[in-house]
Amino acid sequence: MLAIIQVRKTSQNVLVLYQKDQSLKFMGVVETVKMLKAWACLTAAWFLILSMVTPAVAHPHMWVDLESRVMLHNDGRSIAIQQIWLFDDFFSTAVIEDAAVHPEGKNIGIQQEIDRILAALEPYNYFTVIKHGNETLSSKLVGDVEWKVIQNRIQMKFSLAVDKHNGLETKYWSYAIFDPTYYIEMLHAEGATITIEGEASTKCNSWIEQPNPSSDAVALSQSTTLDNNPDEAIGRLFAETIHVNC
Repeated sequence: MLAIIQVRKTSQNVLVLYQKDQSLKFMGVVETVKMLKAWACLTAAWFLILSMVTPAVAHPHMWVDLESRVMLHNDGRSIAIQQIWLFDDFFSTAVIEDAAVHPEGKNIGIQQEIDRILAALEPYNYFTVIKHGNETLSSKLVGDVEWKVIQNRIQMKFSLAVDKHNGLETKYWSYAIFDPTYYIEMLHAEGATITIEGEASTKCNSWIEQPNPSSDAVALSQSTTLDNNPDEAIGRLFAETIHVNC
């Protein structure tokens, strides 16, 4: 036990830097991998230390606990998805520690990090794929973005609305929230249900289809080579699908 404690103390600075580096994920899927390559020596050092006390670490490297609800109006044709992301302890701690030394105060520092995350997620539709049959629908950020700290974990809440020009007139559609590279695992809580609110909510129901990745996909996710060679198709294999039927 003493040896493990000493290793953990020795690796403390590496761990903090490694977790702070994870925030680069939100610079974009491909861009993040390029940045991670620049930190290859640091990451390798951390994995070497970590391997002394734990099994090898593969994907995912970050975790987000999800909540989502559907807002329906005008006979179901106006759709918005409200999302709540609860970031893991390590990522949250790194952001909070950086924010604590911000010259304008911790809250301003956290707000700036939230702003950077959202700006980087925008080109990737905020890791949200909305489907009508085989068609992928575009969406946009609407309303205010809120955040708070819950037991040292950062929670971010925002809403996406399907663009009006899509002309959605279907009674069935679906959405999924996931990181394409599976660097981040994003799942609702076990047994969660999707609330539907709004004028048409009483006519609708929803359910969560759990992912069912193949053994090959699981083996690929456990390969550390994904850090240097990201696969933007793997994340969908580990993503939930939320179905809405009205």
